[in-house]
Amino acid sequence: MTAYIIPLFCLILTFMATLTCLRFILSREGLYWIIPCFISIILTLENLDTLLLAAETSIMPDYRMMRNIAPVLIAFLWYMMIITFHYALRFKIKVNRFRNENRKNRKEAEFIEKMERRKRRKEYILNEQNKENKAEKPRIYQNNGSDDWSDLFSD
Repeated sequence: MTAYIIPLFCLILTFMATLTCLRFILSREGLYWIIPCFISIILTLENLDTLLLAAETSIMPDYRMMRNIAPVLIAFLWYMMIITFHYALRFKIKVNRFRNENRKNRKEAEFIEKMERRKRRKEYILNEQNKENKAEKPRIYQNNGSDDWSDLFSD
């Protein structure tokens, strides 16, 4: 059982490094992460092969202490290198604030325009409904050109 601990620990570290590189590939500095991701995948496959080799052999490997520590050190240092590279890129590549503010303002303007369109559409529909349901003026008050009613009051 103890023969599986070191290869499993190395596999977990290199797999975490691979996932971290894949995550950073989708960021704005993604082009810088292609080579570290490729190296992480190779290290992960190598550690997976070591774990499968330990699982296939029924004989416990008789390694010296340095042979047991070397893969752990390589995996740990590689993962620390990935984290350090991430922080170095974060400090080196600044956020383009003008572009971000421009994008936010445009999205806000599009949202306000969409809300105004909805409001105008509702007002238009309401006005059309009011035109259809509008009451007519009574005929008594309509002037149709004849003054016959005024003749009734003339002396």
